[in-house]
Order: sequence, then structure tokens, then C-alpha cells
Amino acid sequence: MAKTSKKKMAVVAKKNATTKHVVKENTAKQEPKQIAVAKEPEKISTAKDLEKISVAKEPKKITTSKELEKISVTKEPEKISMKEEKVEKKETNVEDKKTQSKVKKEKSTTKKEAKTKKKISTKKNDEKKEEEKKTKKTSVKKTTKKDKLIVYNALSLDECITRMHAMGVHHEYDTYAKFLLDEASMKKLEKNIIEGNKLNEKNFDFDKDGFDLDLVLITLKKVADTMDIKAMDFKEIKKDMNVAMKIKYSEDVEENAAEYLKEFRICEKLLMIGQRKNISDSAKVSELVGSDVDAFVDHFFAFAYDILPTWQYNDVKFYEDFVFAILSQYYDLFIKYQLRILLDVADLYIKHGDFQHGDECYGYILRDNQIKDYIYYRFVSVYEPIDFNKAKSLAYEALQYVDGRYTYYKNIMDVINK
Repeated sequence: MAKTSKKKMAVVAKKNATTKHVVKENTAKQEPKQIAVAKEPEKISTAKDLEKISVAKEPKKITTSKELEKISVTKEPEKISMKEEKVEKKETNVEDKKTQSKVKKEKSTTKKEAKTKKKISTKKNDEKKEEEKKTKKTSVKKTTKKDKLIVYNALSLDECITRMHAMGVHHEYDTYAKFLLDEASMKKLEKNIIEGNKLNEKNFDFDKDGFDLDLVLITLKKVADTMDIKAMDFKEIKKDMNVAMKIKYSEDVEENAAEYLKEFRICEKLLMIGQRKNISDSAKVSELVGSDVDAFVDHFFAFAYDILPTWQYNDVKFYEDFVFAILSQYYDLFIKYQLRILLDVADLYIKHGDFQHGDECYGYILRDNQIKDYIYYRFVSVYEPIDFNKAKSLAYEALQYVDGRYTYYKNIMDVINK
């Protein structure tokens, strides 16, 4: 029986070794006992002696119920085996339950982790969206003046005026043009528009409204770019006029041509000032630009009379229309220079070979003017280098109206006596 017990106990010990991870719930309140190691088991007399049973060379810890400690040597070894099998089965069930509990716990943990991850992910997405909004908002608020000016400069003039309307400034193009013709300082005009329309009180924001106070100056500049003449040009006009009046007609054809075109453009600007500002007295324009308009046009007329005979016939026609536009604008210049321009134009036609047109001009002048000695003197003089016989014929014709009392009687007689 001792041998059978030894064999059975060895089997139990081996099984217990394979199930050493038994769940702690089934462990006795007391610390599990260790089975003593011995090559040959001694006589078993009591339950306590069971604790000394050898289980192979390496001692193992076993966790069993109290029933195992109460096993008696008097009982049949088969019952002991059944007891051990029950313990093993119970321990296996406990292990299975532990495994199932662990799996369930792991699944629960996985679900919780997934849920937590989802919450974290959602939170991160919300934070990301919030950050993007903040970034976008910050980006809009940080629009630099340089970037803003790029946007403004890309706008058309009409778009600028429309946005000015949205700001409460209801001026149209002509009004801005008038401002620019009256005032040379854009900064002053900008200030007048802002203060006059109380724009400072409206707190416009470029990022929010699409415009702000900087648009005022941009609009003025865009209008100025379309204008042929404006107040800020007056200083340059004054400078050009003063320089031009010192230039004399020379033998250099190219220099003469360049000077004529330059003076022609100055006259255009003087004409536009009168037209835009509705001024009919050249003296008022002289005050505006700071230079004598009368003296300048006198110089220009003389220069044109010298150079145009060498230019094309059409240039004479163009000059005639232009110069009479100037005289029509400034009444004081018309009174002073009308006769001179009529005679200059008539001479130019004759010098270009259009004798019929030139003669007609002289005929018109002679009919409506009482100072016939001077008119005949000019008529004779223009033909003298071209057709002397006709010049002499015109001198005899002049004697019908001119005698020794007139200033140019002697000049006319000098041609007759040649």
C-alpha cells in the first residue's frame, strides 16, 4: 500500500505542478504548505505526515482546499485519487473561469481603450478645428498694410468708387477730378474727405468690411492717374514755362523740333486748366501755376511761326485749330493776339504754297480791320521772297488805303521802288 500511495502521490504532485497558477480565491487563508522532498516516503500515519510526501526532486507549491490536508492513510488510494481529480477539475474550472474573466476583462479594456481613443481623437479633432479657426482668425487680423495695398491696387477705379460709396462717401469721378484740380496735396484731400464724411467715427476694418480709410488715398491716386492735368502738376508746368521762354529759334533742326513739341504740350496743359476750371482769364491761370501765361504764349506763337514753314502742310492746319482754341478759352489773349494769329496762319499757308487759301485769309482780315497799312505790309512781305511781282502788285494795291500818315507806308513804298 505504501508503494501505491507513493505512485498516486507522485501523479497528484505532477498534476499539481502543471496547475501551479491556480486562482488565489481557492487558496487557503493560510500560506500554502511545501511538500518535503525525499527519495523514499516514510510511513504515513496522519494527515500532517502527508505534507512530507516527495514530489520529484524540485519542490513545488500547491494550493488546495483544506480537504487535501485531511486525507487519511487509512482511506483507499483510489478515493484519494478521486479527491485529487476533483481538486484538479475544480482548479481547471477556476483556471478556465479566470481565463474567461481575463479575456472578458481584456475585451472590456479594449473597448474602453477604443472608446477612450475615440474620445481623445474626437477631442483632438475638435482642438484641431478650433486651432484652425484661431489660426485663420489670427491670419486675417494680421493682414499687413503691404498685402492690403496689393489688394487695393488690383481694384479698378469703378470698384474703388463703389467701395467708397459703401463707406458713405458718395462722390463720383468728376467730383474727385475737381478736387485734384483744385488742390495739389493728396494728403490734404484725403484728410478733407475723411473728416468731411466723418469716416473716423465708423471704425472700418479691412478684414471685416473689405475696405478701410486707406482706400480714400488709393481712390484719389487712381483718379489722378486718369487726369491730363491736376493741381499737383502746376509746379512742373511753372518750371517748364520759365525754361521755355529762354529758348530761341536756332539753326539746329532737331533741337527746334523738340522745343516746339515741348512748348506745344505746355500750351495744351494751360488750355486744359482753363477748360477744367472754367477760367477765361489767363491772368488767373498765371496765379495758379506761378508763371506768366501771356508771356509764354507770345514766345510759343513766335517759335511756331519760325518752325512751321519747314514742317508739313497738315501741321499748319493743326496749329491753326489749336491756337484758336487757346484764344477762344482766354478772352484777354484773344483780344491781344487775334490779328497776329490770323496773319501768321495766312502767311504759313502761303509759304506752304496754298496761295488761294492764304489770299482768302488776307481778304477776310482786310475787310474787317481798319489798320490796313500793317495788314498790307504783311501781305506784301510774305510774297516778296516767293513771288516778287505779286508782292509789288499788292504794294500798289495798298496805296488805295495807305498814305504818308500811316506807320507802314514807307515799308510798302520800299517794295514799289525796288
